[in-house]
Amino acid sequence: MRTLVLAVVAAMATTAASAADIANNLKLDTDIVTTHLWDKETTAMTINPELIYDTGLAYNTKITLGTKLNLWDNTNKIMIDDELDHLPVFDFGISMTPLDDLELELSTAYDFETDTRHDIKLTATFSF
Repeated sequence: MRTLVLAVVAAMATTAASAADIANNLKLDTDIVTTHLWDKETTAMTINPELIYDTGLAYNTKITLGTKLNLWDNTNKIMIDDELDHLPVFDFGISMTPLDDLELELSTAYDFETDTRHDIKLTATFSF
Protein backbone atom coordinates (compact mmCIF):
# COMPACT_ATOMS: atom_id res chain seq x y z
CA MET A 1 0.00 0.00 0.00
CA ARG A 2 2.86 2.36 0.78
CA THR A 3 4.21 1.79 -2.73
CA LEU A 4 0.86 2.73 -4.28
CA VAL A 5 0.64 5.95 -2.27
CA LEU A 6 4.20 6.93 -3.19
CA ALA A 7 3.57 6.23 -6.88
CA VAL A 8 0.37 8.30 -6.90
CA VAL A 9 2.08 11.21 -5.14
CA ALA A 10 4.99 11.06 -7.60
CA ALA A 11 2.58 11.06 -10.54
CA MET A 12 0.69 14.06 -9.18
CA ALA A 13 3.86 16.01 -8.47
CA THR A 14 5.44 15.31 -11.85
CA THR A 15 3.26 17.42 -14.14
CA ALA A 16 0.09 19.43 -14.36
CA ALA A 17 -2.84 17.65 -15.96
CA SER A 18 -3.27 19.95 -18.93
CA ALA A 19 -2.35 19.85 -22.59
CA ALA A 20 0.50 22.04 -23.84
CA ASP A 21 -0.08 24.00 -27.03
CA ILE A 22 2.88 23.46 -29.37
CA ALA A 23 1.69 25.28 -32.47
CA ASN A 24 -1.52 26.41 -34.11
CA ASN A 25 -3.97 23.47 -33.92
CA LEU A 26 -1.28 21.15 -32.42
CA LYS A 27 -1.03 20.22 -28.75
CA LEU A 28 0.75 17.68 -26.58
CA ASP A 29 -1.48 15.84 -24.12
CA THR A 30 0.35 13.61 -21.63
CA ASP A 31 -1.05 11.23 -19.02
CA ILE A 32 0.89 9.55 -16.26
CA VAL A 33 -0.98 6.42 -15.19
CA THR A 34 -0.28 4.46 -12.01
CA THR A 35 -1.79 0.97 -11.75
CA HIS A 36 -1.75 -1.25 -8.69
CA LEU A 37 -2.76 -4.92 -8.98
CA TRP A 38 -4.01 -5.68 -5.51
CA ASP A 39 -3.88 -9.50 -5.64
CA LYS A 40 -0.45 -9.63 -7.29
CA GLU A 41 0.87 -6.79 -5.11
CA THR A 42 2.51 -5.02 -8.06
CA THR A 43 2.51 -1.38 -9.01
CA ALA A 44 3.46 0.14 -12.36
CA MET A 45 3.65 3.67 -13.70
CA THR A 46 3.46 4.61 -17.39
CA ILE A 47 3.57 7.87 -19.30
CA ASN A 48 1.37 8.27 -22.36
CA PRO A 49 2.34 11.27 -24.51
CA GLU A 50 -0.05 12.07 -27.37
CA LEU A 51 0.13 14.70 -30.11
CA ILE A 52 -3.29 15.98 -31.14
CA TYR A 53 -3.83 17.91 -34.36
CA ASP A 54 -7.13 19.74 -34.74
CA THR A 55 -7.79 19.67 -38.48
CA GLY A 56 -10.30 22.49 -38.42
CA LEU A 57 -12.62 20.32 -40.49
CA ALA A 58 -16.27 19.70 -39.72
CA TYR A 59 -17.39 17.58 -36.75
CA ASN A 60 -14.41 18.54 -34.57
CA THR A 61 -12.15 16.12 -36.49
CA LYS A 62 -8.79 15.44 -34.80
CA ILE A 63 -5.75 13.34 -35.73
CA THR A 64 -3.70 11.75 -32.93
CA LEU A 65 -0.27 10.15 -32.57
CA GLY A 66 0.78 8.65 -29.26
CA THR A 67 2.74 5.96 -27.47
CA LYS A 68 3.04 4.33 -24.05
CA LEU A 69 6.33 4.36 -22.13
CA ASN A 70 7.01 2.34 -18.98
CA LEU A 71 8.41 4.57 -16.23
CA TRP A 72 8.55 2.52 -13.06
CA ASP A 73 7.41 -0.70 -11.42
CA ASN A 74 8.03 -2.14 -7.98
CA THR A 75 9.95 -5.16 -9.32
CA ASN A 76 12.35 -3.50 -11.72
CA LYS A 77 12.17 0.04 -10.26
CA ILE A 78 13.06 2.76 -12.82
CA MET A 79 12.29 1.42 -16.29
CA ILE A 80 12.39 4.45 -18.61
CA ASP A 81 15.94 3.58 -19.68
CA ASP A 82 14.67 0.18 -20.90
CA GLU A 83 12.52 2.04 -23.44
CA LEU A 84 15.71 3.00 -25.30
CA ASP A 85 16.56 -0.67 -25.89
CA HIS A 86 13.81 -1.22 -28.46
CA LEU A 87 11.90 0.64 -31.16
CA PRO A 88 8.56 2.20 -30.16
CA VAL A 89 4.96 1.30 -30.87
CA PHE A 90 3.02 4.32 -32.15
CA ASP A 91 -0.76 4.60 -31.89
CA PHE A 92 -2.49 6.47 -34.75
CA GLY A 93 -6.07 7.68 -34.75
CA ILE A 94 -8.63 10.02 -36.19
CA SER A 95 -11.77 10.99 -34.32
CA MET A 96 -14.83 13.06 -35.05
CA THR A 97 -18.00 14.02 -33.21
CA PRO A 98 -20.85 14.29 -35.74
CA LEU A 99 -23.34 14.74 -32.86
CA ASP A 100 -22.84 16.10 -29.36
CA ASP A 101 -23.36 12.63 -27.88
CA LEU A 102 -21.69 10.51 -30.59
CA GLU A 103 -17.94 10.10 -31.17
CA LEU A 104 -16.47 8.04 -34.02
CA GLU A 105 -12.84 6.93 -33.86
CA LEU A 106 -10.69 5.03 -36.34
CA SER A 107 -7.39 3.80 -34.88
CA THR A 108 -4.47 1.46 -35.34
CA ALA A 109 -0.93 1.01 -34.03
CA TYR A 110 2.39 0.30 -35.67
CA ASP A 111 5.20 -1.63 -34.00
CA PHE A 112 8.54 -0.46 -35.40
CA GLU A 113 10.41 -3.29 -33.65
CA THR A 114 8.53 -6.07 -35.48
CA ASP A 115 7.61 -3.89 -38.49
CA THR A 116 3.92 -4.82 -38.18
CA ARG A 117 0.66 -2.93 -38.10
CA HIS A 118 -1.97 -3.81 -35.49
CA ASP A 119 -5.64 -4.28 -36.33
CA ILE A 120 -7.57 -1.27 -37.60
CA LYS A 121 -10.35 -0.49 -35.13
CA LEU A 122 -13.52 1.56 -35.63
CA THR A 123 -15.17 2.65 -32.38
CA ALA A 124 -18.49 4.42 -31.99
CA THR A 125 -19.17 5.89 -28.54
CA PHE A 126 -22.64 7.10 -27.62
CA SER A 127 -22.65 9.14 -24.40
CA PHE A 128 -25.78 9.93 -22.45
